Amino acid sequence: MTDHGMTLHVLLVEDEEASLQQLLQILPDSIPGYRLECDPCDNFEKALKRVELQRYDLIVTDIYRDRPEKGDKGKHPEDAKAMDIVNAIRKTRFCPVVVFSSASPPESLTFGPFIKYADKGDPTGKDIVNKLKEILSTGIPSIAKKLHDELDRASGSYLWDFLEENWERLIGNGLAEPSVLERLVRRRAAMQIGRLDPVADDPAEVETVEGVEYYIHPPVSDELRLGEILRHKADGSFRVVLTPHCHLAIQPRADSPRAEYVLTARTVTATDILNVFPPQGGTEERKLRSLARYTQSPADLGKPRGRYWFLPHFLDMPDLFCDFLQLESIPYEEIRDQHERFAVLDTPFAEALQSCFTRFYSAVGLPSLSLTAIRSLHDNVRQEEQS
Repeated sequence: MTDHGMTLHVLLVEDEEASLQQLLQILPDSIPGYRLECDPCDNFEKALKRVELQRYDLIVTDIYRDRPEKGDKGKHPEDAKAMDIVNAIRKTRFCPVVVFSSASPPESLTFGPFIKYADKGDPTGKDIVNKLKEILSTGIPSIAKKLHDELDRASGSYLWDFLEENWERLIGNGLAEPSVLERLVRRRAAMQIGRLDPVADDPAEVETVEGVEYYIHPPVSDELRLGEILRHKADGSFRVVLTPHCHLAIQPRADSPRAEYVLTARTVTATDILNVFPPQGGTEERKLRSLARYTQSPADLGKPRGRYWFLPHFLDMPDLFCDFLQLESIPYEEIRDQHERFAVLDTPFAEALQSCFTRFYSAVGLPSLSLTAIRSLHDNVRQEEQS
């Protein structure tokens, strides 16, 4: 028996019964690496309800678009609702869509990696299949499905293993309110999905990450936060916010935070830094180890020690080093007018940045211990070893 891998659930929408049955015959039940289970629907109103109530991995839908051979008289009243399905999907959840028609693509839709347009006029259905393959080649449908399944497992196991066993104690402590429980389950599931290794046999923290995992983009809060990365609108330079969250919170009925100025650190491109501090070592392996030390928290390079903090490249932001000696306090209004919010450091990276910054500026210099005292310590140790 052939192993088709992951099973994906596909909603197939076509308001003409004959065409719907033809598509069911044409579309394959598998594409390399995936098994496809089609759920046919011949009514757009029903399809909208299914999208709201059920989870689909892919949607393939007909859409009306100036069919010249039929004219306006041939337009089925349900055809216009295909656009409603696409809009409903975008508003409620992520689900890639293949839109097909025998006419020209709708101008109101923007097509990209997750919304494709296929020619319905091909009697073999080859164009629809090719568009499905293009979407599947991104790997995003399988990632989305795994994420949904993992979220179900994470929240489900927590509900069964912890809440069921501790329900009476939670009630006794006033923690069984739905709003409290919802936040509790959300935080647990977020931690489990974001910080635990999904392929480990036992729960274990992820030990290595990719650079993109440092950031949240776009920022989820309307307020500035510590670790926020700002890009100057005029010169494109980047800087990082160092002011703590609590000082940047905007109180009810207020337009700005209590902090009138925002402390930021300028950044320097990694290219410029590495020209001054090239990786040390005679072999590629030693140079890589040297580079790895440069990406530590704080970066093991430059003087004074702890001056730099590494920011891996993300989207159109290059690899950067945050420079704790290049600080600038900027008026809050100027931040809003002259800078754009590019991304924000996720936990625990924002906290690591703050820790290194405070450690750098709380350093206390001490005079070195005399050589005589060091020799005395050495002699005492040797005497202990010989006795």
